[in-house]
Amino acid sequence: MVVWRYEKKHILTKRLMVLSSFFLIVFIILIGRLFYLQIILGDKYFLMAEKNRLSVRLTMPDRGRIYDRNGVILADNTSTFQAVLIKEQAKDYKKVLKRFSMIINLDEEELEHIQKDLKRKRDFMLVRLKDNLSSEQVALLYLNAPDLPGVQIERGKIRRYREKERYAHTLGYVSLLTDSDTDKKDDPLLDLPGYRIGKTGIEKSQNNLLKGVPGYLKSEVNASGRTVRILEKANPVPGKDIKLTIDNRLQKFALSTLGEHAASAIVMDVNTGEILSMVSAPSFDPSLFLAPISVKNWEKLRDDKRSPLQNKALNGTYSPGSIFKLVVALAGLESKTIKQHTTINCAGHTKLGEQKFHCWKSTGHGPLDLIGALAASCDVYFYEISQRIGAENILNTARKLGFGEKTGIEMEGERAGIVPSFEWKKKKFNDSWRMGDTLNLSIGQGFLNVTPLQIVRAVAAIANGGKLIQPHLLKSTKANVKNLDFDPQNLNIVRTGMFQVVNEPGATAYGARFNLNGMKMAGKTATTQVRRITQEQRDKGLLKEKDIPWQYRDHALFAAYAPTDDPRYAIVVVVEHGGGGSRVAAPIASKILQETLRLDLEGEK
Repeated sequence: MVVWRYEKKHILTKRLMVLSSFFLIVFIILIGRLFYLQIILGDKYFLMAEKNRLSVRLTMPDRGRIYDRNGVILADNTSTFQAVLIKEQAKDYKKVLKRFSMIINLDEEELEHIQKDLKRKRDFMLVRLKDNLSSEQVALLYLNAPDLPGVQIERGKIRRYREKERYAHTLGYVSLLTDSDTDKKDDPLLDLPGYRIGKTGIEKSQNNLLKGVPGYLKSEVNASGRTVRILEKANPVPGKDIKLTIDNRLQKFALSTLGEHAASAIVMDVNTGEILSMVSAPSFDPSLFLAPISVKNWEKLRDDKRSPLQNKALNGTYSPGSIFKLVVALAGLESKTIKQHTTINCAGHTKLGEQKFHCWKSTGHGPLDLIGALAASCDVYFYEISQRIGAENILNTARKLGFGEKTGIEMEGERAGIVPSFEWKKKKFNDSWRMGDTLNLSIGQGFLNVTPLQIVRAVAAIANGGKLIQPHLLKSTKANVKNLDFDPQNLNIVRTGMFQVVNEPGATAYGARFNLNGMKMAGKTATTQVRRITQEQRDKGLLKEKDIPWQYRDHALFAAYAPTDDPRYAIVVVVEHGGGGSRVAAPIASKILQETLRLDLEGEK
């Protein structure tokens, strides 16, 4: 009995010891855990608690303004109300979004952009729903606030383009972030609701200068996320303002002068490279892109055969046509294979083997020297002399004048065009260069493709005595200047031919001449084919322009400079499918160049 009691007591004592040991171990673990959490990780959890208590939000900087050369504001910012959504406060954000779209209409493009924003941003971040709200829309949202948890109304800024269509291609536009903007996703500004980046034009190329630096607002918030008090504030730094070389008055005049044509016009200072006007028509309202553009508006712009979205001055490429005869003439004079008085008889065509190369004047021009050939724009003259000069000399002179390379203007999207070579043709077509290619080259047709900006730069170089100047749009740009080392006498011969083109009775641009306080214009017309004309079509008789579908009509070009005695401005006008350069492009250029000189005279008063 005593033994049984002893054994029972011994077992009980043993169990108590085990239980005590277990509790001791649990206690030690708890103490260790508390030590780890409070001492080792104390700072971390303190900071996490502080983050839950504190709210830090970026504040939007004003985008830099853009001015014309005379201080006229072209783009600035205007105050607006915008509706934003905080996903974590919305509970069922899809239901809130549906309710919101019943009050404020959201089209498919806007809804798609909001959905992408909601996925991209964290739940506590603001997502733009709609900006540029009217006072009536704001009142409606406040009235329906109980049904819109997570929706807030905030004051903001939105880009304003005061001149709208006038600068759509030059200034470009800003728009909301899209999937294609992958290289900008590390920019903290992108987390701001309604933030827009430059998409085209100066707005894009100078985006880093214009965008500014965000400020921030640190505040204490309660459990529901409402601000209790402001703890710290740093004001945003506005973006830098930009001044352009463009004259707003001339820009307005030039665009209106182009009318309904699909066309471009550029006016450039031949001595500084400053662009006083650069327009592309038709244009569009850049404000359409501030919000996701509607399908209707996008299709209207996309389907317009005149290509309103294309900046024709920079990325339109064309055969230069008879304007290129200036290059051929200069190449011949510089290589000493022709002289001013080299005479060729034009009978209406040249034969190369069994193939005929026709002059634009089927009956021929008769005997002409170089200046007369430029004035009459005789094709046969340049067919003949190009065989003496050689394609290599002509192509080298073209490259020297800047054809086939980007000019370096402060905008993206510029095209280099094509100045072919023997190797280029072999690689492209697996064929050697032929004399027929040289004849086509001599009148600016064939493989050659250039931009209007390249044309105006080359004409400026001829006018200013042989300096190739970088065209630029920013007043702050210091343009690169390259001395081409052309013989001044040869340049003078070419300029004399250009003077005759405009001022000699019967010459191709005589109808566009002017005499403004003694100031005159020198230039060169061009009409470039967009389709090949067969001998069979010539034998049957060529169709009149009105009988040819618009897209198959010739392009009309004209390049010029003025005043002729002291060149200051060069101009190029390209009218797509406009017909004759002398009939369409030259009169437009004449009007714009006269307005340029008038404004110059006003500035001297």
